[in-house]
Amino acid sequence: MIKAIIFDLGNTLVSEDSGNAFPYAVEVLYDLKEKYKLALITNVHHTTTSKKVQEILADAGIPDVFKVVVVSSEVGCSKPNPRIFEIALNSLEVEPEEAVMIGNIISTDIFGANRIGMKTVLFQPSTEYQRSSWEHPDHTIHSMKDLQNLF
Repeated sequence: MIKAIIFDLGNTLVSEDSGNAFPYAVEVLYDLKEKYKLALITNVHHTTTSKKVQEILADAGIPDVFKVVVVSSEVGCSKPNPRIFEIALNSLEVEPEEAVMIGNIISTDIFGANRIGMKTVLFQPSTEYQRSSWEHPDHTIHSMKDLQNLF
């Protein structure tokens, strides 16, 4: 049974090009927070802090719905290192099999979460993202709205 949903930030919830939230992200987050514990795991430059991540979310219009925000520069490891996922899971008080990771990068988001036993959803809003022959998400979505059908 899924109890928690963990999101990546850049090019999953917020476009790194425009700084805007992806379409339907806000609506979907409001829906999901009613049923699941929500968290965010993000790999960032070494000078980026949780405060800066919160500013990015606020500027994009993303509501404060995350119970846990794990920032790589603050915890000393980054995706796909299992430790960053374990930090989020422990903070949420859930086991890996009770959580889903949603991200746009196979080599970090999907590989790291799969490696510790989480379910995974690959977010591919456009065809410029490439499929991987060595790592497979449980689901692939092309719009945040697709999450409403999964959960």
